[in-house]
Amino acid sequence: MRRVGLLMELFFKKVGEERLNELVDLRAEFVKDLHPEYDDLTMEKVKKSSRNYFKELFDKESYSGYLGFNENNDIVCTAGTLIYFLPPLNSDSFRKIGHILNFYVKPEYRKKGYGAKLMDFVKTEAKNDGINRLVLNATDMGYGLYLKSGFTEPKERYMTFDI
Repeated sequence: MRRVGLLMELFFKKVGEERLNELVDLRAEFVKDLHPEYDDLTMEKVKKSSRNYFKELFDKESYSGYLGFNENNDIVCTAGTLIYFLPPLNSDSFRKIGHILNFYVKPEYRKKGYGAKLMDFVKTEAKNDGINRLVLNATDMGYGLYLKSGFTEPKERYMTFDI
């Protein structure tokens, strides 16, 4: 077993609808990690709605999924990028935004550098895809990683309104 620092050998893939089942299962793990109080019925609803969500976005080419694998080909982490566009601001071209979602490292692989490597991969893929800016909603658990990865608090005020 070859190790790099604390990391075992790790490789990443950008995936689409061909890996829908894995993305749905990992999304469910992510949600259950955030909400351990959710019962089985709620989690089945999460899986069903997540499947529909991913399928619709893949059909629109508005979502990229990412999977991280160890040397045994086990999936150890995942993330996704929702892609949307904003109108031009100070140039004649629109702004392509990537909203990072479902950034998740399985519990047994946390605090070993996998999240940082996954984020590096996501940022590289975003640049290759012509994305101008990445945004994310930071959980308390991920906040330090995101800061170390170069994310900053926005200068503009961000507000929401629930309908």
